[in-house]
Amino acid sequence: MNTKKRLYLFIILLTLPLFCVASHENWEKQLDELDNSLGQRKYYEDQKLKRIKQLKKQLVSLPPSKQFDINRKLFKEYSSYQYDSAYNCAHHLIDEAIKLKNRDYEVEARCDLVFCLLSAGLYTEAFNELREIRMEGTTTTARKLYFTMASRLYYDVSDYTRTEPYQSRYVKQAGVYTDSLLHYLPKGSPDWLYAVGMRDMKERRYEACLDTFKEFLEKKGVDVHQKAIVNSCVGWVYLYLKDNDQAMKYLALAAIYDNKGAIRETTALCTLANLLYKEGEIQRATEYVRQSLANANFYGARQRVIEVSGILPIIEQDRFKIIQGQRNAIAVAAIISVLFVIGLLMGWWFIRRQMKKLKKAQQTIANRNKELEAKNHQLEEVNNIKDEYIGRSFYINSEYINKVEKLYRTIDRKIAMRRYEELRSSLKESELVAERKSMFADFDETFLKLFPHFIEKYGKLFDENDQKVLSDGPKQLTTEMRIFALIRLGINDSERIATFLNYSVHTINTYKTRVKNRSRVENDQFEQLIMDI
Repeated sequence: MNTKKRLYLFIILLTLPLFCVASHENWEKQLDELDNSLGQRKYYEDQKLKRIKQLKKQLVSLPPSKQFDINRKLFKEYSSYQYDSAYNCAHHLIDEAIKLKNRDYEVEARCDLVFCLLSAGLYTEAFNELREIRMEGTTTTARKLYFTMASRLYYDVSDYTRTEPYQSRYVKQAGVYTDSLLHYLPKGSPDWLYAVGMRDMKERRYEACLDTFKEFLEKKGVDVHQKAIVNSCVGWVYLYLKDNDQAMKYLALAAIYDNKGAIRETTALCTLANLLYKEGEIQRATEYVRQSLANANFYGARQRVIEVSGILPIIEQDRFKIIQGQRNAIAVAAIISVLFVIGLLMGWWFIRRQMKKLKKAQQTIANRNKELEAKNHQLEEVNNIKDEYIGRSFYINSEYINKVEKLYRTIDRKIAMRRYEELRSSLKESELVAERKSMFADFDETFLKLFPHFIEKYGKLFDENDQKVLSDGPKQLTTEMRIFALIRLGINDSERIATFLNYSVHTINTYKTRVKNRSRVENDQFEQLIMDI
């Protein structure tokens, strides 16, 4: 008997890794499909814009009394795509419904406005608008929409609150609206299944809600937006049940449907990025969270921007740790080689100095991340700067890794061939100078993208007879202009400016004093005028 038990245990342990690999391949396949879908992002967006254009074209040929249905279709296209357009469209629908004196139209239009507000995180305003809706004299269609929107609002607020006893109260009230909605829905219909599944999920009856949602997904005629929402809900439930493999599968499906529908107000991709980060898929997590931030900024969902902005620095920090680990491995190999070959002493010294610079650069990045967190109230300008510099830093870091890898291979090859003199001659100081010039050129180009009128407005701070050539080209700054460009970005510490520009603190202060004395404004006002550019 004991022998049989041991045999069974051995078989289980032997096959367990196979199940793990199969599970991993399952969600890996979904992620590959998601990557392919994101690669067609422009195609799907063009399809949506084409539908919007066709609807607007139809409006021109219709009298005002016949335009309401087309305007509602137009709203549905905008509703999860672009907040400002959807918001304006909803207000237009309300005005149109009032002119037509149609109670059903007015309820539908006001429910559309509630959807806009809750999607943008404006919950107080959404509640105020919901209270304005009057149901007297309305049909079943209008009542279904009202109860749907009311339950959605209370469920969303319960997710946002996450504090007892308020969360339970919101869930309970949402359940009341859901019960009212179910009276108007045919049992077993997609809308009925969605409402029941959502109620079960919010009331933490997870097994029941999974069965209901999966039955919903088997229904025909369900649009991609509904599929995206339900797949996202299923993924969230599996995440709560700690089944990360299934969670990633369904979240990836949700993100695919979101992309196919050109839906920008979504959480699936960001949640998936967070899961991948925990699984160690840093590169994919970075790409997905950047895409999520772009979606949130495009739609105009403030709460999504804040949520994604909190995840991005964490993923970036781990990404830098991985790069640091790779560079440390290269440095260790070089140091070990130096211990055996005296002729490589200069190479070892060079790498060590580079590592010190790397640590200083990482400290600078850490300090800037703290500054970004402290200035979240300046979100619009910070997001613009961050998007531009993150894109640039990804390219530069990749380029730097390639250069370090190439240097390592050169060192390794010449050690093997005992060409020590050639190795010494290949480690030239001029390459560092060229790298610094390249860094300054990248900085100038990126800065002038963010502040394209900086050179022109900077020149206006000086008298005409004292103005000099302000730059070496249309995308280059002078040294003194770089100093004040860094100040415009919020870097006021002379020591940090000196480190970046490779000057002493005394030289930086001399530049600043000389420029202020030459300007046409008071010295104590000069830096404030720079910040106003």
